[in-house]
Amino acid sequence: MAKFKINEGNVENFFCCTTIFDRICEGVVDEHILGFVLSGELTLQTKEKKVNIRNGEAVFIRRNHLVTKLKQPAKNGQPFKGLFLRINVPFLKSISKQIVLPIHPLSDSLSNSLHFYLPQHPFLTGLFQSLDAYFTTGQLPSPTIIETKLKEAVLVLLELKPQLAGVLFDFEEPWKIDLREFMNRNYTCDLTLEQLAHYTGRSLSVFKRDFADTFEGETPARWIIRRRLEEAMILLKKGVPASSVYLKVGFKNLSHFSTAFKRQFGILPTQAKSIQNLYF
Repeated sequence: MAKFKINEGNVENFFCCTTIFDRICEGVVDEHILGFVLSGELTLQTKEKKVNIRNGEAVFIRRNHLVTKLKQPAKNGQPFKGLFLRINVPFLKSISKQIVLPIHPLSDSLSNSLHFYLPQHPFLTGLFQSLDAYFTTGQLPSPTIIETKLKEAVLVLLELKPQLAGVLFDFEEPWKIDLREFMNRNYTCDLTLEQLAHYTGRSLSVFKRDFADTFEGETPARWIIRRRLEEAMILLKKGVPASSVYLKVGFKNLSHFSTAFKRQFGILPTQAKSIQNLYF
């Protein structure tokens, strides 16, 4: 039996998500997202903070970072329902030539923020209620309408929070960041090598070269497995069951985790707690 039910309709940069059970997912946000909750609650967790978005509220999620999303139905039994607009760089470049951008320098706190909570406001409500009508009737909007709505979304964001101009219209790609710090923070995440390279501001070839220099010749795949298993050992020794540990450290399959753990340490995960002095 499915643990959750999700329906999604997409017109490139516009999608709707509904679920009747709690649903948690983690993923890379590669373009700016404006999300609006029609029912239920959306919780976002990044490395910096956690924010809860409830019925009638919205959130702007900055591009180029990882975010964990928890979608929960309302307490009265209504399913979670959220509408999301994906605001990509090519579109922003095109409209930057059509509008006068406000000049509001970002504060340090805003410069470092990965998402921005937006309280209830008639401009946001009107925008997303008009979009919701397309899913309610089953008639998806044309690309022309979506483009118009995307422009409206940008103008609403600039009206409500003018400082976001510095985020929306920042087209620079990320600079190279500290590789060791990034990997130690994100080794449990489900990321490809290409994504790891991108989010550290490197090409794939430069990422592999820098990784070898930083981690004494170890390959990314081998290093990630080793770090996940070391963290798993710590959790198992604390009494956390293997059925929970394998997910916490980034494995998708308990059998694969058990095999890798035994290969690394010579014992099964269930034996780890009883061997207190095992060196690793």
